[in-house]
Amino acid sequence: MSLNDALKTKLAGQKAAFVIDVSGKCQQQGGDESAIMQSAQFARQIYDIVGLSSLNTVWVSAGKGTFVTRITTQGQAGLILDQNPDIPSAINFLDQALSSPADGPASGAGDVMGKVRKIATEYLTDFADTALMIQIKQSGLDEKNPQPDQLEKLAAGLEKAALMITGPEKAKEMAEQIRKAIK
Repeated sequence: MSLNDALKTKLAGQKAAFVIDVSGKCQQQGGDESAIMQSAQFARQIYDIVGLSSLNTVWVSAGKGTFVTRITTQGQAGLILDQNPDIPSAINFLDQALSSPADGPASGAGDVMGKVRKIATEYLTDFADTALMIQIKQSGLDEKNPQPDQLEKLAAGLEKAALMITGPEKAKEMAEQIRKAIK
């Protein structure tokens, strides 16, 4: 099943479905993209804080529904469901959505983002994914056709984000490596 097929398949009680690729690009069916991204980032923070590699799926249930997301190296996928969700179907959706190759950026753009992600992960470890998602959004990066000014904003934002995590010397070193990779 392709990623698009996974998103087109609607589960009973589904309000929204989403997939966020490793570069932070969100594809969704239903729901408000901004709210989905905020919820997914919050779940990512919980995942990072807990720090257990065996914990890859977060379920949050409230009186009117359930938010579920799975976080892997391929990205993040999830559902917003009504009360009493069909758990096996939700798990199947997560498995399918994250095993499908994403309709991602062109190879050149993907190579650049892959290099940036690798460098950021070396320096920011567990915080890299969250920092990248936030900085991609703040820099207005067009992942299919990243422009030099967008990539520079991304590098500057990551440097600023890294200051408190790695210290000024390592943050500057990371930013320099990212700038070399994006040229």
